[in-house]
Amino acid sequence: MPAVSAPQGKPLDVARTFQQALELHHQGRIAEAEQLYSVVLAVRPEHFESLQMLGVIKLVRGDLPAALRLVGAALKQRPTSPQVLLNHGNVLDAMKRHDEAIQSFDEAIRRKSRFAEAHNNRGSSLIALERYEEALDSLRRAIAIKPDYAEAFYNQGNALRLLDRHDQALKSFDRALALRPNYAKAHCNRGVALEALQRSAEALAEFDLALAIQPNFPEAMLNRCRSLRALRRFDETFLGLDTLLRAHPNHAEAHNMLGMLLADCNQSVDAVKSYERAVALKPDFSKARWSACMAALPILYAQESDIEVRRADYERRLHALIADYEAGRIPGDMTKGLGMAQPFFLAYQGHNDRDLQRLFGTLAARIMADRHPQIELAAPPAPGEPVRVGIVSGYFWQHSVWKVGIRGWVTELDPKRFQVFCYNTSYKEDAETEVAKRHAHRYVPGPRPVEEWRKIIQADRPHVLIYPEIGMNHEAAELAALRLAPVQCSYIGHPQTCGMPTIDVFLSGELIEPANGAEHYTEKLVKLPNIAFHYEPLNLDTVIVNRPELGLRPSATIYWCAQSLFKYLPQYDEVFPRIAREAGDCQFVFIRHLGPGVTELFEERLKRAFAAHGLNASDHCVMLAPMSMSRFAAASALCDVMLDSIGWSGGNTTLEAFAQDLPVVTFEGELMRGRVSAGMLRMMGMPETIATTIEEYVALGIRIARDATWRQELRSRVASDRQKLYRDRTCITALEAFLERAAQRQAL
Repeated sequence: MPAVSAPQGKPLDVARTFQQALELHHQGRIAEAEQLYSVVLAVRPEHFESLQMLGVIKLVRGDLPAALRLVGAALKQRPTSPQVLLNHGNVLDAMKRHDEAIQSFDEAIRRKSRFAEAHNNRGSSLIALERYEEALDSLRRAIAIKPDYAEAFYNQGNALRLLDRHDQALKSFDRALALRPNYAKAHCNRGVALEALQRSAEALAEFDLALAIQPNFPEAMLNRCRSLRALRRFDETFLGLDTLLRAHPNHAEAHNMLGMLLADCNQSVDAVKSYERAVALKPDFSKARWSACMAALPILYAQESDIEVRRADYERRLHALIADYEAGRIPGDMTKGLGMAQPFFLAYQGHNDRDLQRLFGTLAARIMADRHPQIELAAPPAPGEPVRVGIVSGYFWQHSVWKVGIRGWVTELDPKRFQVFCYNTSYKEDAETEVAKRHAHRYVPGPRPVEEWRKIIQADRPHVLIYPEIGMNHEAAELAALRLAPVQCSYIGHPQTCGMPTIDVFLSGELIEPANGAEHYTEKLVKLPNIAFHYEPLNLDTVIVNRPELGLRPSATIYWCAQSLFKYLPQYDEVFPRIAREAGDCQFVFIRHLGPGVTELFEERLKRAFAAHGLNASDHCVMLAPMSMSRFAAASALCDVMLDSIGWSGGNTTLEAFAQDLPVVTFEGELMRGRVSAGMLRMMGMPETIATTIEEYVALGIRIARDATWRQELRSRVASDRQKLYRDRTCITALEAFLERAAQRQAL
């Protein structure tokens, strides 16, 4: 359309030109409308309607300074106009000046109380400020005024999602989509809520719908990759991220997800580079900043020397992170991502990690304290008042942390003396969760934002909080870095000191700690009797399997080696071929890692180790896919002996091997996490399969294959003596005594 100007010598017909512009605007011919609005303003700079409409176009185009100038000029003319106040707030919101935007929306509402758009946009700005409950109040008002307001339902869904109320969020997104079926953003965020509920296949379908409506929708492309990763469709995830980054090379979230995917595949060096790229693009991207440090710790090592290299790199990065935070060089909120990126794999290097964990834990506690003010803590219980014990965990379900810790506390602590509060920081629930609900004084489902958990726990006023593990569940880790009870304890669910000054006590067991165990913790070590847990044996469905269908030879001695592959350190690979060389016909059964790259690296290590002894690893090593608990138990029952992993022994895995009458050969390490199986064997009165040197370990592995009589004797003893491990009341009685002392602030 040619530029419109006044005929030479004649004034511009402003009204007609503006009307033309408005018609073009309504037709979606934005560039032509923009030109005509500009023509009007060139002749009449104060033309109110043109200032308004051109300001709206500049806002949509992303020219925010121009939009603010134009709408601001319109506002000067009509400072009480609700519509102009709304547009002014919209521009400020787009400029991330959310507090000022809310002021404009508030003024618009003061002038026009039933202004649904102003209530809605106010809610959107409050979401940006993470004031989600206030946002919900505004959005409910918008919906009450305008019940068919799709965008308000969409924003309400977002606020609910960000409050971890994902089931409610789904209902809001469903309503938005009923009103506007081709609402791509609503499909996308409905998928995000489904993914948070671990309904990844359904989430993937939503992202596909969003992309069918809006093909180049970066958030939907990113979230689609997130669901593919959760479904462990790694090749498709790489392909999706490649497509996204080709279209949007500076998409910080995509670089972050690429880092996560590379870390899944044990490509830690490249993962760090991707995280660093994300931080370079978005300096306040706290999760990527944390991850760039934590990704220095790979899942599995190719050789022993790699451990020290990666450990040194992690320490260097952690010191740099601390220095940057202390110097105020890190923008943004560092509490975001703290729990999502933890040094989980540090514990699998086989070292005393106390000093490194103190660095991490002190930083975590400082960051959380800087963000969240200290709450008022409970006073000691009055005479006759029960001790309130809170358990914070994401594992109130059939998980090893539940089985070897939480279950016994919830069911066995004397309800007359103790009130148990269960704070579930995850969505996961199953039949075991019902056990927690029945026995607990109070069960609180999650997940929830940290601030909401703080308020809940503050209202319950626990005397003691127990974190059964710190290092696995992200919400539990974030809460552990706060002081929420007078006495706070960690436990062996993740058998590693957390290093946090907010955790006072580490609860462990007398039979599993070395003499110098206290040197391994920043917490005070409190040793409960025996192995520290009250264990209830599993009642599993019967599954029938046989050796051939698992690739096992009927004639072979079968060694059950069913630990996570990252528990196997490369310096100990030689034990398998050394045993095989002397044991004769034998096979070692391992469980594949879920992510690509890890199992393949482990197989390559085994291949080298067996070749060094003149053997073929494929003749002796079998990799089984991950299995259900029932099938896992059935597979172990086909084996002859469990060979415990060296440096990080079995806990739950060992108990389940004993349930199948398997003898266990274990190496008693220097750290508690390498001594749990040994503690169990001592508790059963079977110390003869505990090795204290690698030579003894290999010799025991050989003898158990060669000496069928001894092997059968061991199996019989396991069958009769494993009962000594079950339902151990002595550790509960000792825990009760400890909790009462702790609640009274007596010496621990």
